[in-house]
Amino acid sequence: MASPSPASARPQRSPDEVEDIILRKILLVSLTPPANPSPAVAYLELTAAELLSESRPLLALRDAAERLLIDRLSLQDPPAGSPSPFAFLAAAFRRAADEARKISTIRDAGLRARLAASIAHLRGLVLSYARIVAGNPDTFPSPPAAPHPATELLVFLLAEAADPLDPTPAPGAPPPPGFIDEFLGGADYDSVEPVMGELYERLRQTVDKVSALGDFQRPLRVLRRLVGIPNCAKALVNHPRWIPKDRIMLIGEGRVMELYSVLGAFFHVSAIRDREFASKPDVGQQCFSEASSRRPADLLSSYATIRSVMNGLYDGLKDVLLILLKNLDTREKVLEYIAEVINKNASRSGMQVDPLKCASSGMFVNLSAVMLRLCEPFLDNMESKKDKIDVKYLFCNNRIDFKNLTALNASSEEVTSLIEGINNEHAQNNASREARYVESREATSSGKNSPTSQFSFICECFFMTARVLNLGLMKAISDFKHISQQLARLEDDLESSRAVRDQGGSSPQLEQDITRLEKIVDILSQDKFCYEAQILRDGAFLQRALSFYRLMILWSVDLVGGSKMPLPSQCPKEFSCIPEHFLDDAMDLLVLTSRIPKALETFVLDDFLSFIIMFMGSTSYIKNPYLRAKMVEVLNCWMPQRSGLNSTASLFEGHQLCLDYLVRNLLKLYVDIEFTGSHTQFFDKFNIRHNIAELLEYLWDVPSHRNAWRQIAKEEEKGVYLNFLNFLINDSIYLLDESLNKILELKEIEAEMANTVEWERRPAQEREERLRVFHQWENIVRFDMKLANEDVGMLAFTSEQIPAPFLLPEMVERVASMLNYFLLQLAGPQRKSLTVKDPEKYEFKPKQLLKQIATIYVHISRGDNEAVFPAAISKDGRAYNDQLFASAANILWKIGGDPKIIQEFMQLAGKAKAAASEAMDAEAILGDIPDEFLDPIQYTLMKDPVTLPSSKVTVDRPVIIRHLLSDSTDPFNRSHLTQDMLIPNTELKLQIEEFIRSQQSRKRTAAESEIGAVDGTADMAE
Repeated sequence: MASPSPASARPQRSPDEVEDIILRKILLVSLTPPANPSPAVAYLELTAAELLSESRPLLALRDAAERLLIDRLSLQDPPAGSPSPFAFLAAAFRRAADEARKISTIRDAGLRARLAASIAHLRGLVLSYARIVAGNPDTFPSPPAAPHPATELLVFLLAEAADPLDPTPAPGAPPPPGFIDEFLGGADYDSVEPVMGELYERLRQTVDKVSALGDFQRPLRVLRRLVGIPNCAKALVNHPRWIPKDRIMLIGEGRVMELYSVLGAFFHVSAIRDREFASKPDVGQQCFSEASSRRPADLLSSYATIRSVMNGLYDGLKDVLLILLKNLDTREKVLEYIAEVINKNASRSGMQVDPLKCASSGMFVNLSAVMLRLCEPFLDNMESKKDKIDVKYLFCNNRIDFKNLTALNASSEEVTSLIEGINNEHAQNNASREARYVESREATSSGKNSPTSQFSFICECFFMTARVLNLGLMKAISDFKHISQQLARLEDDLESSRAVRDQGGSSPQLEQDITRLEKIVDILSQDKFCYEAQILRDGAFLQRALSFYRLMILWSVDLVGGSKMPLPSQCPKEFSCIPEHFLDDAMDLLVLTSRIPKALETFVLDDFLSFIIMFMGSTSYIKNPYLRAKMVEVLNCWMPQRSGLNSTASLFEGHQLCLDYLVRNLLKLYVDIEFTGSHTQFFDKFNIRHNIAELLEYLWDVPSHRNAWRQIAKEEEKGVYLNFLNFLINDSIYLLDESLNKILELKEIEAEMANTVEWERRPAQEREERLRVFHQWENIVRFDMKLANEDVGMLAFTSEQIPAPFLLPEMVERVASMLNYFLLQLAGPQRKSLTVKDPEKYEFKPKQLLKQIATIYVHISRGDNEAVFPAAISKDGRAYNDQLFASAANILWKIGGDPKIIQEFMQLAGKAKAAASEAMDAEAILGDIPDEFLDPIQYTLMKDPVTLPSSKVTVDRPVIIRHLLSDSTDPFNRSHLTQDMLIPNTELKLQIEEFIRSQQSRKRTAAESEIGAVDGTADMAE
């Protein structure tokens, strides 16, 4: 084959010409009039003229690159549709990368190196001017309607962060490879900061008011990417909206942190509805509308979806905060941000939260989940890490104010005093340390430490998490309970309204009410399901929270010297001053998780049980009776028959503190809860004692606990056990009396409804109101009767093995009166009036109750070695009747009572009848008793008179002790009074005894005289 002729060979280009071609391709410029003009290629005529005037060749060489770039960007009036300066520069970066790849095939190493250097130089210029343009968009002319450079940069970032599973497609093409890293990471902070200010604001806007079902994942990945670049991380924490200073009318600072801070927008993403600033799409409407008609599988699928997306959010935000915390330039600002969120939303802990002043529940639940993730490293090693948690942080940190929170057992003055003491000690230590530094010339330029710098990150994270959980997770759980209760009430109202309509009471107003209730019920149902999906269905979330509160419990117990009993007689000041909500929240979470199937299946509960046993009965350590009552509620949930877990049985039966102290503390709390200081204390005590009674009934069947119970009854016969029995009797009387009276009222309404003709004549509104009253009373009777059954049951099983306290002078008449009253209600003439259609529906079990009452009579009688019980029974003037016992026995035979119990019951009735006769004889012997010998409360002859120290009134000891069991005040002037303050009135006692002897002697003499007179008459007759 012939070789080409020299004329046909392509002329060899010089290195300058090759460089010119490459740089013009990258910049899309021409220095000579193009033969075939292209809209994309700009002819820089003026630039060419300048080069010629400088006697330079018309070549795009390295030394002219910056001039060419500036002139290219400075072209006036760019046409619509042409790229913006930033887009042009990004494209130039891509072209530079393409040209760099192409020159790798050039064999001439020198030329290749020269071209590589020129391309690299130009690429550096491109990046530098891209930063200038991004920070100052008006630097160069832009085409009409050109986007802001920050928007274009954000599009690049979002496209780069795209994932096939994202709900929406990427907003544009991805950036040139390496552009983002070099653009943001290859510059100093001052170059990046102007760009990032606008970028973060636009990134915030992408997730503004986006719900859990919206597209937040891509922006979150962008945020995660940005904070991984040190300068970008620094720019974020220095952003004006890192902690916004905005003042917006009607919007509080707490809400501003959520709505306008960069991170706040991400934390606002939630499944929980925000009614004031709604997010889209509406999770409740989309997943849970008309939930009653949805298939269970659909609901489970919705739960799983919400749990998955929310955990993605939690993980992403945790990564963001963790990166910032690991960066020494940004750590302090992150802690400051979290503290500001807490401080500005402190009012979220109140009963009523202003949604315009405070951040939403969704934000705080998210923050709770993120903080728990940050705690994980030391939660996994809590035994070795808990020593790093310094209680002094509560009193002398400069981030979060704890001193205004309710303390466990200290007044605000005591907390202030402790803080002053710690601060004085801290100041002295600092002064001493500074003196040593100066003396040894080791003082650092930073000077004295700030009050917070002495605390470790573990310490700060722990206490911040405790506050966040209180304002977030635990508040949301409280909201969930409130929504559930409100929903249940409205569903009852709806059911009642529909019942009225079905019974022919329809009216336009009723139809409007039903429609309105249906809408409200649907909305509340959606809210309830959303809370459940994000919190209750997220087992990992709850497990992390439980682990955190386990650490809280261990740390708290260490403050009092460790897990051992008895507690020190003096409560340590630091323990008494810690915020009450630390422990209250722990109990609330335990109650919640104990009621969720399998939530506690793998969790070790021993530490929680030890804590509960230690503090449940101690008023000197935990002042709030409701907090101690929650501890009982937790234990109640752990009873094996309720928890469904075999492990809880071993807790109660194998835990040494539990065996030694549980029954004792339960009895003590049963007494303490009588007076809580709340305006609802009268009704609250029944709920609390219901939990205690159920637990005590379970423990009675555990031999070791029953033995402990017997021992306590013996040791505390005149102390807490007597108080316990007194309140048990008080409650039994009240509850049964209330229940029976309400049953009579229910029967009255039942009779009204049974008379259908008269019932239909009544106005619809009146019938509706009567039906609502009927359903309300049904619920009251059901609850009261259930508690009455429990109390009577407890009297039955305790009286069998521990009868002695029932027979004490201050108790025996009270017990007898109670039993007589119950017997009168259940076996007296009016018993037939208590017949209702469906007694089981009301927990009304008259046959069972009568059997239990008879059993209690017999149990107490068996232990009555002094024969005081029959006399006490017969002394009851209100309910005692010897015929009543006979009637009760007949009923017991008919309903299948225990023959032995019935036989002993009748024997007791005979003894009571005999005692009544003896009492009448004794009364006749005494005749008129002087008033000063009569007890002023019961008007009975005193046997052991005592004087009350304040009022100076003399009363009978058993009578006043019976009063003091329920009320520690002098009944005559309400001053404080206890048993040990009673003053024996020995002189009066001797006078009474002398009066009795003299009356008996006088009666005896009279009787003998009468007998003598009869005998004399007989002699005369003979």
